[in-house]
Amino acid sequence: MPVVRISDETMQRLKTWAEPLEDTVESALAKALDAAEATRTAPRTPAPRVRRTPVSKPPDRSRRGGRRKLPQKAFRQPLLEALYESGGSAHTRQLRAMVRERMNPLLLPADRELVSTGEERWWNATCWERSALVKEGYLRSDSPRGTWTLSNKGLEHVASSMPAKSSDPFVEHLLAIPDVGEDADFERDPSGPRRVDI
Repeated sequence: MPVVRISDETMQRLKTWAEPLEDTVESALAKALDAAEATRTAPRTPAPRVRRTPVSKPPDRSRRGGRRKLPQKAFRQPLLEALYESGGSAHTRQLRAMVRERMNPLLLPADRELVSTGEERWWNATCWERSALVKEGYLRSDSPRGTWTLSNKGLEHVASSMPAKSSDPFVEHLLAIPDVGEDADFERDPSGPRRVDI
């Protein structure tokens, strides 16, 4: 089987033909070729070769057809944090809503456009970033279909990168339980927070 090397820019274009988590590079390439062959009506004469002048700077990969879009990596931390806040694992429907809520103020018009799969480009980029996170060991590769799960490495990474909370929400919940009657487990302590009598 021949080995083919393609540029990052071409790989990004190829990803728009792929169904995230289902297509391989080969199957995405086959879809693109099928679409190209379907539009071909008659053999064309080859265009004359045009000598290109060197470009002074590399192309901006955050653009597509002149329209700006967020880079794929922009969805990494919001995705990791959404998973962390969901207990380390969540279904894609839940995650999509959580990531959309976090990213909505930042999304550009091109991010909201539909790609060939029928998904908005920002979600397609999130799915590809999920694949990168699996390869890097931050997400588990053995999660049930439709569920994304943080690995131990991912849990440690997110826990260390999120701002520390002032107190544990479970403790705050316990302290908010009202005292009732003489047999209450909690007593009011005039000098500070409530305490438990055991």
